[in-house]
Parts: sequence; structure tokens; C-alpha cells
Amino acid sequence: MVLKKSSDRHGASKHRPQSREGVLRTIAVFKLVKALLLIGVALGCLNLLNPATADTADRWASTLSWRFGPRAASAVQERLSSLQPSELKVAGIVAFLYAALFAVEGVGLWMSKRWAEYLTIIATSSFVPFEIYELMRQVSWQRGAALGINLFVVGYLVWKVRQRAT
Repeated sequence: MVLKKSSDRHGASKHRPQSREGVLRTIAVFKLVKALLLIGVALGCLNLLNPATADTADRWASTLSWRFGPRAASAVQERLSSLQPSELKVAGIVAFLYAALFAVEGVGLWMSKRWAEYLTIIATSSFVPFEIYELMRQVSWQRGAALGINLFVVGYLVWKVRQRAT
């Protein structure tokens, strides 16, 4: 285990494991990956405004029905075809905004900025009630995993901030 030297508030040196920085970096990468995925969603929503792209997406959903089953493909096709252009624009804009938030969190955490820790605690905590609601509405391992990851991130960052304060 590699130890990193730091000073406490009394000027004495103490050692802390560098693995704590590794956890922070892992959370940062997680946030940056989410930002990239949301940028893809946003671009996809905005591209669906083009009728040719919408037709291509419809054909892909039909082609993929063998992989996910006809019911899943039909549900995707119905949902995509029922979206109004204004809904696609709003979804694209919201996805870009969330991507920007996740990118700021990720870069700030990567750079070990204290403000990024507080921002991530607040932003991630704000999603927890919605994730609990969605998990109660329909239990799935994906929803449970999302809730678990976000609770871990918030718990770790709160612990890290409190450690720094003492």
C-alpha cells in the first residue's frame, strides 16, 4: 500500500492511503462516462428530429426484435413513433444539461477539488428519492444497482468531507 504524507491542522504529519484518491478517481471516471453516454442520448434525440434518421431507427428496432424479443422491439417502436418533436428537443436539452453537470462533477473530482465533492453529494443525493420511487414501482437489478452505486458515492464523499473537517 502506498502512503501519501499530509499534515493535520496541528502541523504534525500523518499518513493516509493513496487508495482513497483511487476511489475519488473511480467516481470521477464514472461521472465522466455518464456524461459521455448522456451526450450520446442527447445527440440521438436531436437526430430523431430528422425524418430519415427516425426511419432508420425504426428499421433498427425492427431488426433487433430477434435479440430482445418482439414485445420489446414493438414497445421501443411505439415509444419512438409517439414522441413529438418538442418532446425530443426537451429530452435532448435535458440530456445535455445533465451531461454538463456530470462532466463538471467528474473533472472536479478528478482534480480533487473540494467544491466538486460538495456538488456531487448534493446532485447525487437529489436523485436518490426518484431512484427509490422507481425501484418501488418496479424492482429490477438495474434500478437496485443504480441506487446502490449512488448511495455508495454519497456515503463515501460525506465520509471524506467529514474526515477532512476533523
